[in-house]
Amino acid sequence: MIPQEFKRYLYDAKFDELDIHKNKNYIIGRVLDHGTLEDFKKIQKLFSDEEIIDAIIHSSEISRRTAYFFKNYFNISKPILCLTKQSIPEQKVLWPY
Repeated sequence: MIPQEFKRYLYDAKFDELDIHKNKNYIIGRVLDHGTLEDFKKIQKLFSDEEIIDAIIHSSEISRRTAYFFKNYFNISKPILCLTKQSIPEQKVLWPY
């Protein structure tokens, strides 16, 4: 069961319809990106470190700051999706002269 305190981070989904196993990457990413230290501790109780790392690696929604923090915290050596060049939009040339 998803803790009620997480509802404020999952505002764009129907909270009652979220499944803690099917939507774990969404839940983990959103709470890590917007939550507090206490929320992170709750995430660690709900999910294993491997599940948290997997969510960080495959999330394109977490901020770069969050990704770098947890990359160092968990010592992640694999590429993180939100930090790859493809996920960062290139700026188009506005005036080609």
